[in-house]
Amino acid sequence: MELADEVSSPLALVHDLRDIEDLRPLDAFAGEMTETTARLLEAGTDVLQITRAVAGVNDALTSRLLELAENRLGRPPFAYAWLALGSHGRGEQVLSSDQDSALAYGGARLAPGEPADYYPRLAGLVVDGLARAGIPRCSGGYMATTWWHSLEELTSYFRRWVEHPLPAALLQAEVFLDVRPVHGELDVGVLGDVLVRGGQRGTFILQMARAAVSFHPPPVLFGRIRTEHGVLDVKRAGTAAIVLLARLYAFAAASGARTTLSRLEAARQARLLSPSGVDDLLDAYRLLTTLRLRHQIEQVRRGELPDNRVVVDALAADDRRRLRDAVRTVRVVQEVTQTRFSTHTVT
Repeated sequence: MELADEVSSPLALVHDLRDIEDLRPLDAFAGEMTETTARLLEAGTDVLQITRAVAGVNDALTSRLLELAENRLGRPPFAYAWLALGSHGRGEQVLSSDQDSALAYGGARLAPGEPADYYPRLAGLVVDGLARAGIPRCSGGYMATTWWHSLEELTSYFRRWVEHPLPAALLQAEVFLDVRPVHGELDVGVLGDVLVRGGQRGTFILQMARAAVSFHPPPVLFGRIRTEHGVLDVKRAGTAAIVLLARLYAFAAASGARTTLSRLEAARQARLLSPSGVDDLLDAYRLLTTLRLRHQIEQVRRGELPDNRVVVDALAADDRRRLRDAVRTVRVVQEVTQTRFSTHTVT
């Protein structure tokens, strides 16, 4: 099954947009994305290709909304870049993924006007459009409506997070560590350069390691995963930890890779993780993401908001076994990471 063919339906809704003030085509967007995701899963498509396809469609939607917003507001006063953050920045979105974005501007002046007026208006139109399409606003406020800065200012934030990686500051910065430009003419490569260089700083990498072992998968006792009334949050139980581990080891390898897959491959190439360790983590990530998407598809079809809470006993026996193996894998790699980076020394 060709991904391009399968995502044609939600992309058609994107192309149908003609005016930033008339977003009615987007009312069907979430439903189309759900059914597209379901068809791809049922066809046996690699789940990491599916999450990349979801992010790709959301890229196209964001770019179209920005084009329409520019048509309404006029040419921007300075070149800018719309930045995807978090799971969108990694290109790994599921049906419950919310909006994580920022906007950087800078460079030569393009047209009259002041950034203080133009960019928050631009961001507001786009954020509203994405919400109309069923992509929730970020509850933590990490959206371009708040995070719009000159590239110089944003670079200063990145340097501060890297050079003075206090736990509270890194908690704020975490969503920015997966930054990726989606639209605009401004070159923001300096942001990635700051992060890659930061991976070679002992204090920064130690704090990253501490974060990577902070999500504790539940223990497996007598062949059963400890759950909360039979329900397991598969994000907190595994996918979040794998994302953090992959990011840590990619930074330690001085790699600018963005996806969890490419980051783990960079760790393999740098011999920071064993080939079997990488394979096991990728198997775990694929399984947990598959369970997450199946659960979310069922929820959306029932008219519920998608979450990450899977009923373990409702899974097939083979999935329960593989889930136990996935949880064990994450715990083992976290234990290795604690020893390797001496995370107990971090204060």
